[in-house]
Amino acid sequence: MQTAHTAARLTEVQVIEGFHALLRNGLAEARRDGFLTDDDIARADIEVQIAGPALVLFYAALQAENDPPSIASPDGTFRLSIQTCPPSFADAFRLWQQSVPKIQSYEPELRRDLALILCDQPPQSTPLRMDVVKTAADVKGIALEILQRRTFQTRFETDLQAVLAPGQTDDLAVPPASIAYQPPPAYVPGSVDSDPVGQRTATVGGGGEVAYVSAEEEEAHLSLMSRGSEFAAKAFFAATCLAILEVALTRATPEGIRPVVLNQASPRVIGVRETPAHLRPFLSRLVEVSQAVRTLAEEDDATAVREATEGAETLSHPKLDLLRARLENGMGPTASASDADVEISQLANGINGLAFGMTSLPAFRDRQAQVFPILLSVTSL
Repeated sequence: MQTAHTAARLTEVQVIEGFHALLRNGLAEARRDGFLTDDDIARADIEVQIAGPALVLFYAALQAENDPPSIASPDGTFRLSIQTCPPSFADAFRLWQQSVPKIQSYEPELRRDLALILCDQPPQSTPLRMDVVKTAADVKGIALEILQRRTFQTRFETDLQAVLAPGQTDDLAVPPASIAYQPPPAYVPGSVDSDPVGQRTATVGGGGEVAYVSAEEEEAHLSLMSRGSEFAAKAFFAATCLAILEVALTRATPEGIRPVVLNQASPRVIGVRETPAHLRPFLSRLVEVSQAVRTLAEEDDATAVREATEGAETLSHPKLDLLRARLENGMGPTASASDADVEISQLANGINGLAFGMTSLPAFRDRQAQVFPILLSVTSL
């Protein structure tokens, strides 16, 4: 095998294919360690979808031996290092490398706490160390970037099946009924329905407002797309996340979401009553995001007033600007484990998770396809 210095740069598809083999091993290990149950794996909700790749990164960090750390494919055909890493994964991979020494230095109790947080389960230590919370937020952020790839989504069901029913994954046309996961729908040109916009607003449960606002985030996704087609998935989700942030700041209320387009058929506020039961969790999470980001904005305003009053020579960077930058550019190496950085990382992960959940809804994809042409190229990844 070639050395890391002479090996060719890997493609994103090669990395994802190698990651799937690691994922099967990681899910099986998490099952043995008690972090995920059979019911969790079969249900495969968004938390489990994030936990799967996050646990793989956790186990890979524990097993990493090289300096700087790298990840070997299970069949030994390649090693993912900073020299071979595709540009679209480089920032996330550097962040993983940065997390390896921290994870390896944790005592067994802290490692278990970290794994539990990655699975959205309560940790056992009280009080919990802030650096463990920060590491968990970093690893979850990397997992979300992996989860966004269509090439990952289409094979995830088979990975789950391999864990629950080893040796029965050859017949991909007949997945086991116990697996609830299905990859998000790919947009097919011409499939958009012709219902009036106002009649479908409530059905999307606030996601339609995100889809419309995403069209206004043109600068963000065009900036990423200018770096190459391999950044298409990141561009798509960055625009969606920034749209969620904008809707949360300007259109969300405790009662629901104010529609972008109003006519006689549309409600003044899309609330719980106007939202189908299966979409209400998305509405609730969007309202929760609104409360969190508005709190950030209020804290930024209070800090600006205080620093101006005190005549501070160096002004603090607004947290809301840092959050926007994180949503636009994705995860990357950080030098800070401050409370503010942890807060921003966790909130960015929450918005990314909400974006992924929304894009899994056919109604949202249809609406976004009307205002976001880049969707056509993204779903071909």
